[in-house]
Parts: sequence; structure tokens; C-alpha cells
Amino acid sequence: MLTGSLNLTVNIEAQRAIWFIVPLFPVFIIFFIGSIAETNRAPFDLAEAESELVSGFMTEHAAVVFVFFFLAEYGSIVLICILTSILFLGGYLYDYLPLFTLMQYINFEYYINNLHNESLFSGPLIEGLLYGLTLGVKSCTMIFIFI
Repeated sequence: MLTGSLNLTVNIEAQRAIWFIVPLFPVFIIFFIGSIAETNRAPFDLAEAESELVSGFMTEHAAVVFVFFFLAEYGSIVLICILTSILFLGGYLYDYLPLFTLMQYINFEYYINNLHNESLFSGPLIEGLLYGLTLGVKSCTMIFIFI
């Protein structure tokens, strides 16, 4: 509702000024609790009834079926973490400010001057790599919080 679109790219590009986690923090908390419940993480991990607490629905599953079941569980966690980073943490957007601060600290004035004419980050391959790494780091941070 904040961006007026269901397109994920539009939602990401709308977060250039500020990530949506800041103005929508109560919504983020509700989404985070709901996503924990959806992925069956603690304290919502009792998907079976109390009479089946000895791993009732899992007693028939052994070896390969058990592995596929847990791969599906962790796959859903990865999907929810990617969606969380896209919807609330700016997705693939990266901020130049920490990069400038690091380069000024190391005193790479040559590279700082070249960033203004975009010779260091020019080209779609480097830009796509930075976008992918940024989304990966944000998603891995969310996965670390989940697990």
C-alpha cells in the first residue's frame, strides 16, 4: 500500500531514500512473527497434536523422505528471508556511504575520485554482482536470525 504496486522491483526502488523497516516497524514485527509461525520455528514448532509428540507424523519417514522433508522446511525459511529482505530491507539496493567511509579510512583517494565518474562500478556485470551480493548478505542475515 505504501508504494501502490505489487511489483517487487517497484517496492525495492521505493526504498532508495529509507528502508521500509523504519516507518513500518510495527508491520515488520507482525510479519516477522507470522513468518516464524509459517516456517514452524520455535515457539510455533508443534505442528502435530499433543498425542503425537513422540514425532508422530514423522515415524513413517526415514532416510531420503526425511531429508526431503527438512530440505523443504529450510527452503521455506530461505524464501521467507529473501521476501523479508526485499519487502523491508531494501532488497538489492546497496549504500555507497559505508564504501566511501572505508576508502577514506584506508586513504584510497584515487579510487574515490574514480567513483564519481563511475569507472570502478561501471558495467552491468559488476553492478549485477553488487546487487546480488547485497541481497545475499541481507538474506543471510535474516536466515541467521531465523535459525
